[in-house]
Amino acid sequence: MQIRSTPFMRTAAAGAASMTLAAAGLTLVTATPAQAAPRCNGAKPSAIAGKFRNDTDQTIMVKGDKYVGKDASGKAKYKTVEVAVGRNGGTALGAGVCDADFIKTYWDWLYNGVELVDGDSWRKIQGSWSCQNAPGTGYRIKCG
Repeated sequence: MQIRSTPFMRTAAAGAASMTLAAAGLTLVTATPAQAAPRCNGAKPSAIAGKFRNDTDQTIMVKGDKYVGKDASGKAKYKTVEVAVGRNGGTALGAGVCDADFIKTYWDWLYNGVELVDGDSWRKIQGSWSCQNAPGTGYRIKCG
């Protein structure tokens, strides 16, 4: 017996999954590229953009908005990307992200030295964040 996946079935499954996540309160709202315009001045962050600095000894993933040029009318264009921010002083801006929205590490970590966060989950960046190594805490890094 062969089972085929039709576009309708895939769409229905995706819709059901998103409704289930929404009902459970587990939705992750990513800023759209259109929302980047007030947060970015071309490829540079504005005062209200999310910023991130990685002062750990590991690479950290950042999700945010990247400037990709101007359209035919001269309006700035952005796209949402996931990029790796290098260790030992790497920044979201250095990785090409002008508005950092979320981070994800490969280790369990402490948020602001208080709350344990699963390393496999994205965490919302609010304002300016940095991460540091956290020796002696039982966790690899501390962010906030």
